[in-house]
Amino acid sequence: MEMDINGGLPLFARVPPMMSLKQLIRTVLPPMHSKACALRKRNRLGLSLLVAAVSAGCASHAGSGDSDSNTLHERLQGLATRYGVCDVAAAVVRDRKVQSVEVAQGCASQSPLTPDSVFEAASLSKPVFAYAVLQLVREGRMDLDAPVVTYLPEGYQHRFQPYRRDSQTDRVSDQRLQAVTVRMALNHTSGLPNWSNGPLEFDFTPGDKWQYSGEGYVLLQRAVEAVTHQDLDEFMARRVFEPLGMTHSAYTLKPQLQEHAVPPKTGDGTPLKLRSLHVPVSAFSLYTTAQDYAVFLATLLKDERSVTQTVASPVPVDPRLNLSWGLGWGVEREGGDLSIWQWGNNPGYRAFAMASTRTGDGFVMFTNSDGGLAMAEPLSKVILGGEHTVFRFRLIRGGLAGFLCETIGLCF
Repeated sequence: MEMDINGGLPLFARVPPMMSLKQLIRTVLPPMHSKACALRKRNRLGLSLLVAAVSAGCASHAGSGDSDSNTLHERLQGLATRYGVCDVAAAVVRDRKVQSVEVAQGCASQSPLTPDSVFEAASLSKPVFAYAVLQLVREGRMDLDAPVVTYLPEGYQHRFQPYRRDSQTDRVSDQRLQAVTVRMALNHTSGLPNWSNGPLEFDFTPGDKWQYSGEGYVLLQRAVEAVTHQDLDEFMARRVFEPLGMTHSAYTLKPQLQEHAVPPKTGDGTPLKLRSLHVPVSAFSLYTTAQDYAVFLATLLKDERSVTQTVASPVPVDPRLNLSWGLGWGVEREGGDLSIWQWGNNPGYRAFAMASTRTGDGFVMFTNSDGGLAMAEPLSKVILGGEHTVFRFRLIRGGLAGFLCETIGLCF
């Protein structure tokens, strides 16, 4: 089984040759195509009037406080239908409390969707793990600026495929490993690639710059397991899930979760096989619900010390967009506000979470569609209000849409 975790082929590489213009638009720019169709239907308003009306509507809605469960459900259902997302669950956090959880289905399904439906969280696994690591730091059991190998006296045995117990391994001998600190693993400055699928090699000197790295999180996971003498799944259950009452969450697909699991699908709704990950991976293997994740998010936002630690010294990611990365979360600065965010990308699943550290408002969204991330920005406008530069970030958009948005500001 090959995983495509936040690092698959560039979008252009997936476009077959000899495509018509219409096919290209549908394949490379699905959000652009959908909005173009919507514009044609509304051309009597005129483009300028339409943009102004939509913007005013979003601002009015965000400021009116009418994002109650009925309104959220209607918006969620409309977006699921528009983008062809078969199953989506979203939870809203207001003033650091879970306000509501809503579900919607954008295509015919034989399986009912409930707030207890379980999704793959993909990279939304990382912030939950980071939160637990910061607790170990607070207790003095780990040090943010200590080399990770300090906690691995026998060295680092790297698995080519961390989700398989029978995976081939290699012992990392590169001396640069000695320079990778706990902080670097958490803020993606370890110098390691996202995934190697082979012997682990450094891309650059640790600490030199930001580069998204699942391998860095797996390295840190091994250190945590060594320090606590617990498997990651056991450690996270005792440290986070049980204390917070997250009864439908685990880093492996346990039998009690599998009966609630939502199967993955491609962007056009084609079913994919449900993956049963039985080896916990801190970077991407969390199974959870929108309700459970919202409980975690609300708890984090209430924990002023952890929030401060998370955003205290972020590293630059994209200065033009005011984006940086803290300890476990992306950080967006906009006006006087500072928001934390993370996206998730596993085959057949897309997820997104974002919250304001100032207001304590936020949301989490889980979908079982390769096209599900298109719902994140419109949902953010409904729930949080305003424009957010994170949705122009190249790793969120990708392909031609991302290039146009990042270079000339033409964002669809």
